[in-house]
Amino acid sequence: MGDVLDLRRSPLAGRGFGVDSPRLRMAEEPFRSLVEVRSQARPEAAGVGATWCWQLGPTWWLVDGAPATEPCLEVPLAGVVRSGNEGASAVDVSAQRTTVVLAGENAERVLAHGCPIDLSRVPVGGCVQGLLVGAQVAIGRTGDDAFRVYVRPAFARHLAAWLTDAAVEDL
Repeated sequence: MGDVLDLRRSPLAGRGFGVDSPRLRMAEEPFRSLVEVRSQARPEAAGVGATWCWQLGPTWWLVDGAPATEPCLEVPLAGVVRSGNEGASAVDVSAQRTTVVLAGENAERVLAHGCPIDLSRVPVGGCVQGLLVGAQVAIGRTGDDAFRVYVRPAFARHLAAWLTDAAVEDL
């Protein structure tokens, strides 16, 4: 296999957060492998090389894998579809969202400034959907003080600007 020409451009390309302190760190993780799975059963994320498997609804999952230049989750998740699970599907939605990571003791507080959902009630491994300063997002808790925010590209710059501004008092 030869060299691969990568023409992808992150919606936050050239926009650094400038937020990296012991109490709060923010960064974009572009080009994550994201697959939406509709299935009665939870897809076993660890078995397909995924980092996170977020439940977005009763039979709706967002499987998040490492950044890749080629599809890496679809083939293993195809087993979910072929498993006899009626109505199951797996669709690559990698280009549909970008990921912003917030971590540190003030991460939840920054998100709370613009999110009406009480994130303190979301357990590690849990995910909620809602509005964050007018942008439709999915917010997954990856640790006691760590979150992944999935936002559509059209709202990414708006969200990044707001997060940077909201973080000023929490650095």
